[in-house]
Amino acid sequence: MKRLLIGVVVCLSLGLMVPASLASQNSNKPAPKTSPHDEAVKQCNSTYSAAVKKASDDHTAAVKAAKDLKGKAHSDAQQAANKAKSDTLAAAKKAKADCLKAAPK
Repeated sequence: MKRLLIGVVVCLSLGLMVPASLASQNSNKPAPKTSPHDEAVKQCNSTYSAAVKKASDDHTAAVKAAKDLKGKAHSDAQQAANKAKSDTLAAAKKAKADCLKAAPK
């Protein structure tokens, strides 16, 4: 019985010390510094991602609207939706490339 109690006490004391020591180690780390270039690249990427998501959402809405149409009107609406999406994606890609070129080194 005494042996069991000693084992439980040792396990509990070690279990409480390890998380406390890990917590104190993590709080001493300084915040990572990011360069102006990294910030600019992050901004370019987020702008591009937002443009791609908007293009995809717009395309999905146009395709849903085209489902109600029949015949030539349906095919024209599908083609217009596809062309609009490809044009938007191309513009977003070009804007991202320009943004990355303008980013500080």
